[in-house]
Amino acid sequence: MNKLGLCLSGGGARGAFQVGACKALEDLGILKKVNAYAGTSIGSVNASLISTKSVDEVFRIWLSVEPDVLKSTESLFKRIIKERTHFVDNGVFKIDELEVQIDAAIDYNHLRQQELYITISQAGNINDGIFGLFKAGYQHYIKKDSQALYVPVSDQSDEQIKKLILASCSIPIVFPAVRLDEREYFDGAVFDNVPVKPLVDSGCDTVIIVHLHRLNLFQKSNFPGIRFYEIKHHRSLGGLLNFDRDRSRKLFDLGYHNAFETLKDSDLVG
Repeated sequence: MNKLGLCLSGGGARGAFQVGACKALEDLGILKKVNAYAGTSIGSVNASLISTKSVDEVFRIWLSVEPDVLKSTESLFKRIIKERTHFVDNGVFKIDELEVQIDAAIDYNHLRQQELYITISQAGNINDGIFGLFKAGYQHYIKKDSQALYVPVSDQSDEQIKKLILASCSIPIVFPAVRLDEREYFDGAVFDNVPVKPLVDSGCDTVIIVHLHRLNLFQKSNFPGIRFYEIKHHRSLGGLLNFDRDRSRKLFDLGYHNAFETLKDSDLVG
């Protein structure tokens, strides 16, 4: 093994499973060997934290999140009527609280020293609205012109890093689009929920993936010669927006168990 990468997929509140998995990696002596990180959606948040803090501290941050962190100031029906075609742009929930949490939790200077790639999905020019997202989807899925971007944090400002993480977490309709350089961006999971590509492109020959979906479209055959270790649960991990603390604890324990059992006898240990 020349270079080890850690890929954290998207999955909203299921992300506590990844924190538990990383605790197992820490206990097995594997986490300290990770050279590069890539994340999409909640995986980008977890990667930003785990690359700069102890896993115990990261989980304490998770438990500090209020269960009702996602709030909408208006009913869903009223929002749809008012926003019409701009509904995709503006979302059901405000993302302000996540922005506050990111600023409080992330050490930007330390983070810039890490090799970390944040995945975001292109959604067209400002004011394109839902049509920009449809066009990007056409380019990505029909024309096979990838609309996923993998942005290294090393040369980004504090504000740019924050916006990249927010964009990576901005599930269409649920959250508003994030604007960067006159363009709009959404959740990285729209076009790549398992962002292995930037890790492989940067020279990783071994990659650990922590999945948050039982079913995924990831194809190892697209990356010949790369050794993968995949951590996932065989059943659904539940809803994307349920940040109940008891549920987070259960997901943490489940992630720990799955990762430990998957990797305890691997040659990554020791």
